[in-house]
Amino acid sequence: MLAKRIIPCLDIKNGRTVKGTNFVNLIDAGDPVELAKQYDKEGADELVFLDISATDERRKTLIPLVEKIAEALTIPFTVGGGISSVEDVDKLLKSGADKVSINSAALSRPDLINEISARFGSQCMVIAIDAKLEENGEWKVYSHGGKTSTDRTLFEWAKEAEERGAGEILFTSISNDGSKSGFAVDALKQISASCRIPVIASGGAGKFEHFKEVLSPGVADAALAASVFHYKIFTIPALKTYLATENIPVRLPKIESNMKLDKLDFDKMDGLIPAVIQDSSSLKVLMVGFMNKEAVAETKKRGKVVFFSRTKQRLWEKGETSGNHFTVKDMSADCDNDTLLIQVVPNGPACHTGSFSCFSDQKEQERITLYELETVINNRWNDDPEDSYTAYLRKRGIKKIAQKVGEEATEAVIEAVDGKKKKLSEETADLLFHVLVMLKASGTNFRAVMDVLAGRHKKGAKEKKADK
Repeated sequence: MLAKRIIPCLDIKNGRTVKGTNFVNLIDAGDPVELAKQYDKEGADELVFLDISATDERRKTLIPLVEKIAEALTIPFTVGGGISSVEDVDKLLKSGADKVSINSAALSRPDLINEISARFGSQCMVIAIDAKLEENGEWKVYSHGGKTSTDRTLFEWAKEAEERGAGEILFTSISNDGSKSGFAVDALKQISASCRIPVIASGGAGKFEHFKEVLSPGVADAALAASVFHYKIFTIPALKTYLATENIPVRLPKIESNMKLDKLDFDKMDGLIPAVIQDSSSLKVLMVGFMNKEAVAETKKRGKVVFFSRTKQRLWEKGETSGNHFTVKDMSADCDNDTLLIQVVPNGPACHTGSFSCFSDQKEQERITLYELETVINNRWNDDPEDSYTAYLRKRGIKKIAQKVGEEATEAVIEAVDGKKKKLSEETADLLFHVLVMLKASGTNFRAVMDVLAGRHKKGAKEKKADK
């Protein structure tokens, strides 16, 4: 199966990135050039730039901005907005775009699809379709940024666009846009079943699970999203790691390792070295296995842990029978270069007994680290506020969350002064939870805090050494 694509979208108005809900209530989301650089670095498969007001304002796409973004990218770049002629496409391709996205102009004059396809090839042309599910159950197509209803229906227009030479269909559900309630999966399935060209899903992304659902076989070939990335609800590397553990084929971010295979010492144990597997979030040790040179090379190549089986005398990928794979985040060697530490995202239990770790006992499994608590918060961030306290806090906003942190800190201080140890433990637990929620709402994480503390510790150790 071909790798599924994750595509951030920059909706541009007045030179800034914006995002709204159901195509209205637009708010600023940042500088488009800086966002483009960020998404390229994070491992996005493509980037889409839509000048959303160009058609409405009867002007052409912002060429200088397209050129700046193109210069910053190493990934495919699709540009849309205000394109109404073959000449417009020519200018954009010469400005650095790899593909163009056409919407309103194609609806007004469908022959434009044929003309662009004949001149530049279908591989560079994306037909964007904005459609809304009407009360009668029909998907009606809209033009001019979702403002103007047409007499076209979603499925017949998608099929005609393909027949005229479109290379891809980008379907945005106006009904789902900005809702974070999930993609219009049923409609996407119908488009994919009737069209042979790739289909990009847009509108409604809010959770990891939404991407898993829409990128499952028979639904969509790619998923486009904006606000979940712009506002750091989650990152592209985190999303791709999740999808990989759910057996959705994606191009994983490069393993964060400069380790060179030729420096590892395989001679001490007859061509093998032990590999300690550690959960990248909780930092708990999951298991220990053995690798030869080929297993290490395959681990780096696949992005999943591959051991050498001493009993079967062959390579084996962790999870090849159980499905409980380890997706690799980082690889490093110890000071003697004869032991590996591999940080992973586990897809299920590490141990054949069903335990999280091969070293877990019941008491250990009942404990939770701050990294694990942060993961729980991330998973519940976009739940229904009625079912999740974390989602309730998110809905109240950063000011209310910060106020809650202050209240919990005060209560902890009071219990500390009064000497009530049990109550102090409870209030401190409340404080730590709300601090992690505040970090999430502010677009940062607990690891960033630990990095600061590590830097201070390192600085303090150097100063202490200098004093001696």
